[in-house]
Amino acid sequence: MNIDIKDVHVGQAIDQRRNELGLSKSELGRRLGIPQQHINRLLERETMETKRLVKACKALDFNFFALFCPVNPQISAYLAAVALDGGDANNNIGDSGLAAQLTAEQTKVENLNGTIKLLKEQIDSLNAQIIRLDSNLKDKDAIIELLKERRQNM
Repeated sequence: MNIDIKDVHVGQAIDQRRNELGLSKSELGRRLGIPQQHINRLLERETMETKRLVKACKALDFNFFALFCPVNPQISAYLAAVALDGGDANNNIGDSGLAAQLTAEQTKVENLNGTIKLLKEQIDSLNAQIIRLDSNLKDKDAIIELLKERRQNM
């Protein structure tokens, strides 16, 4: 099998993504959990440990691994999702099928959130009715006690 593997300057790729997102170097350092003074050295590096690159993928919501070896979008979506451990594979590869599925799931969640809101409103209304009924029962009990006292005093 002939795999087309590209030479990638990882530090430059990370810096380019940082600029695309409009992040400062100090914000990048915060996201990666490294001191700001180490950021310039990181961005100058051509290579990087896999574990650190995975962290950069998560911090910048981008699959840097895909830069080395472009693959079929369907396979790439799977690899991006695995590599990013639940990351946003759609942003990394632009797979329209995955985007459609994500949109459908988001719509379901929004609908369920709407249903939850309505149910909470119904619960609040029922609680208010319970409070009114409880008050009415207390009033009834007080009236019964007054009538019993009058009867005894007669």
